[in-house]
Amino acid sequence: QFNAFDMDGRAAYLWEHGEYVTGVIDHQGRSNYYALNGYYVEVELFDEGDAIAAVVPFNTGDRYERMLQGVNIDRL
Repeated sequence: QFNAFDMDGRAAYLWEHGEYVTGVIDHQGRSNYYALNGYYVEVELFDEGDAIAAVVPFNTGDRYERMLQGVNIDRL
């Protein structure tokens, strides 16, 4: 269902149902990560401002590894 939405629909659904995990700013850019229905979602932001460049669901791979680098273990 989530994948069937356009980017604005994904963002709206995520804000309503997702749980914020962490944010990352590094050489790859700026991203916020959320947990949603058993998987994760990366919200890629443009370099300037708060406009969303992409909303991408994932479970493994490079996005997962990048998200883990931003998790503050001390907060858990």
